[in-house]
Amino acid sequence: MMNRFRKWLYKPKRSDPQLLARFYYADEELNQVAAELDSLDGRKDPQRCTLLVSQFRSCQDNVLNIINQIMDECIPQDRAPRDFCVKFPEEIRHDNLAGQLWFGAECLAAGSIIMNRELESMAMRPLAKELTRSLEDVRGALRDQALRDLNTYTEKMREALRHFDVLFAEFELSYVSAMVPVKSPREYYVQQEVIVLFCETVERALDFGYLTQDMIDDYEPALMFSIPRLAIVCPLLPAHPRTCPGATAHMACEIVARSSSGALTHPPVSKQGVISALLRPLPELPL
Repeated sequence: MMNRFRKWLYKPKRSDPQLLARFYYADEELNQVAAELDSLDGRKDPQRCTLLVSQFRSCQDNVLNIINQIMDECIPQDRAPRDFCVKFPEEIRHDNLAGQLWFGAECLAAGSIIMNRELESMAMRPLAKELTRSLEDVRGALRDQALRDLNTYTEKMREALRHFDVLFAEFELSYVSAMVPVKSPREYYVQQEVIVLFCETVERALDFGYLTQDMIDDYEPALMFSIPRLAIVCPLLPAHPRTCPGATAHMACEIVARSSSGALTHPPVSKQGVISALLRPLPELPL
C-alpha cells in the first residue's frame, strides 16, 4: 500500500530527461510487454507472439543501454574490464549484443540448452542464474530510487551495479566463446605480430622504391596481393634485421613459391628466384 502511494506521489514525469526517470519508464514498458507475452497463447496467434518477442528484445536492449549509461555516470572508475571484446568477430560486436546476452541468460537460467552446446550450457547455467538475479536486484534498486530522488545514487545501488557489471562481463565472454570461435591470447598475439610485420614491410618497400604512396592510397589490387609475399620474403634478405636461418629461409621460399594459385605464374624454385620475382616493381608482378 505504501509503495503504491509513493509511486502515485513521486512518480517521475515521462518527459524528464534524467537517467533514472528514463529507466523507470523503459523498465515499466518492458514489464508490460513481458506480462502480455506471458498471457498470450503463441499457438493461437503466432504472428502476435513473434511481434511481442521482437518488442520484448527491443525493450531489453533499451533497459540495458540506460543501465550502462547509469553505470558510466555512477561508477565510472569501477567498471568491469572488457578488453576481451577485441577478440570477438566483427559480426558479433553490435549494439544489440547486450540484449541478446540477457535473453540468453534467462533462457539458460530457465533450463534451456544452446543447440549443439550442451556441455557449455550446463557450465554456464549457474552463472546465468546469478546474473539474472543480480539484474533483478539492480532493476529493483533503480526503480525504488527513481521514486525517491532522481539526483542521488545510493551506496547500496552502486554496489548492486558493480556486482552486476562483473557478472555481465563474465557471462559475455563465456557465452560468446561458446557460440563462435574466439581467438586465444596466443592467436591474438600472433595476429598483432603479423600486422606489425606487414607495416614494416610496406615501409621498407617504400624506401626501396618497390611501390609508391599512390598505390597505397588507391588500394592498388596488385599491392594487396603482394604485401603478404613481400612480408614473407623480406626477412630472408641478408640486410634485414630479422633474417631467418638457412633452413627456415628455404622453407619460407617453398611456401611462397607454392602459395595461392596464380600468385606467381611460374614459381621460381630457388631462393634467389623467389626474392627477385617478389621484390621487382609491382607493376611487373604477375597476378
